[in-house]
Amino acid sequence: MRAKETAQIISDQLYLPISGYDKRIREINCGEIEGTTEEERLHKWGSTWRKLELGMEKFADVSKRGSDFLEEAAITYKDKRVLVVSHGALIGLTLRRLLPEKFTSTLIDNTSVTILENIENQWDCTLYNCTKHLEEFIQ
Repeated sequence: MRAKETAQIISDQLYLPISGYDKRIREINCGEIEGTTEEERLHKWGSTWRKLELGMEKFADVSKRGSDFLEEAAITYKDKRVLVVSHGALIGLTLRRLLPEKFTSTLIDNTSVTILENIENQWDCTLYNCTKHLEEFIQ
């Protein structure tokens, strides 16, 4: 819902239509820990909760669906610019899959901008996690 709301705000401000929504770029499914705080996890499952199978989606699956979406978008919208609104975990994991030599780890800030280019079937990241557009709001 947060990504849809963000996409709608961008659409309204830039007068760009939203062409659709795709479940492949939704946030990671956190299984049983979804919506819980660290304190609640510790209380319910103990300090080793990260080692338990709590139904959390595997990182490899998240990065695959993100990269599959982008690969399809690169074909569908060849030679066009596409604005995609998604979530930090999916963006970071997808970057690590598409450009593993450049992104061994990622940290994506809320409302940051990352630019990917696909030229001749080669991915490149020309802007990563940029929050410069927020500077006027941060005092």
